[in-house]
Amino acid sequence: MAGNGQGWNPRWGWDAPSNSASPFGVGGHGGMPYATSYPGAAYYGMPTGAQHHPGAGAQGPTYVIPQTGQQPPLPVFPNQPGGSRLPNPHPVVSYETPALNMTNSTGGVGCEPGYNYYFPALHTKIHVIKSESPPWRLPAGMSMHFGAYHVPTNTTVAELLKGFGATNASAKKNRVTEVVQGGNGKWYKGLTISGDDKDDLKKALKEFGWDHTRTGRAGEKPVVWLWITRD
Repeated sequence: MAGNGQGWNPRWGWDAPSNSASPFGVGGHGGMPYATSYPGAAYYGMPTGAQHHPGAGAQGPTYVIPQTGQQPPLPVFPNQPGGSRLPNPHPVVSYETPALNMTNSTGGVGCEPGYNYYFPALHTKIHVIKSESPPWRLPAGMSMHFGAYHVPTNTTVAELLKGFGATNASAKKNRVTEVVQGGNGKWYKGLTISGDDKDDLKKALKEFGWDHTRTGRAGEKPVVWLWITRD
């Protein structure tokens, strides 16, 4: 979630003031280098002055190259569900999905200094298909890109549309369609809700069965597949 030369701190936020000219109101002229302004730097074994290299489309920080040219091993968190795990990367910044970035009361990204985020108790797993054509009209077995998200089950459909960038001024053009896997690489069209369905827009995702039981794990309900459009 950072740009070149700008430090991000999970506890204190960006190390530069908000800049309305930058994406998401993030300051574009950071202070300290990434490895020194990020409190996990010492924990991750990143030496002071390490170079920050964001991923494509500012989807970083994804990795850090120390000045020594050697990357120390990352720590492993033992005794986690499903086995030991490596640290998670920073959240992805996406212009297509504004909901991935929390804007606080000062216009900055993430929690304000000194604040932590209290996560909702229940989430559903949603896969949003990236396709210009309706998935149910594509040839069976055709490969498609998608984004995977944990979304609070108390999110309303109106909030979901806005959070995924479906903000066309013509409300009826903003649509979310549930897509169901039919086997053999075939998809089928399910429920569709548009931006002019005032009653459905007020409902929470869990009211449509898009709840915490949609885990996708063996023996449990499949994840929710959606196709979201705005034109």
